[in-house]
Amino acid sequence: MNDENLAEVWGEDYAAAVRRDAHQLLAWSYADTKHMLIEAKDEYEITGLLSDGMNARIDSVETPERFTMYAVQNEKPTSPFGQKGKDRPKLDIQIERCGVRPKEYFTFEAKRMRDDSLVSKNKSMKEYLGSEGIDRFLSEKYSSESSEAAMLGCVQKHDPDFWLDEIGAAFLSEGLDGKIYAVKKFLLNTQVVSDLKFERLSVHQRVSGTTIGIYHLFIDCRP
Repeated sequence: MNDENLAEVWGEDYAAAVRRDAHQLLAWSYADTKHMLIEAKDEYEITGLLSDGMNARIDSVETPERFTMYAVQNEKPTSPFGQKGKDRPKLDIQIERCGVRPKEYFTFEAKRMRDDSLVSKNKSMKEYLGSEGIDRFLSEKYSSESSEAAMLGCVQKHDPDFWLDEIGAAFLSEGLDGKIYAVKKFLLNTQVVSDLKFERLSVHQRVSGTTIGIYHLFIDCRP
């Protein structure tokens, strides 16, 4: 079997393997960097630490051999609508599966989940659900080539269940096929890897009419 037809033959199983391995890299990195994440000053520090941790795991001789086929990109420029230079939006964390064509990608868009004197709960929710968050996937600004991606909530206040409840309530308040979130399936229980326990899956319609599965994954970054 050659590289050109491998992805076609594997189909959904191939995408599922990349999803699993992307989650596993994140789980390993989170375990390795949590002590630094709780002191991170902003989103860039968080995603930088997580990306560096993923790459360190890929380079470890103790990591299964299949992970040598992955590349981890942090703040990767992309040009979904022909943007050039500094106008290109940047992906927080993208996992790239090399060695087959077309390549498979899994993207994490990270958001700090805060509720303090500087950033309220409502502002955190707006950033997560708005034009700087999930809408980047629905508008196909991000991951237009993929059928799934992930929002990564970095919890700095309350707990993961609190934020999952808030997101679920926002989707339910609009209902199915709404104009903002275009939900096709509400939050479904899921757990891609055992070390990442706080996760749900929703399905949305994108502006092109295609659907995308969004994994809502939360990691605890509180002291």
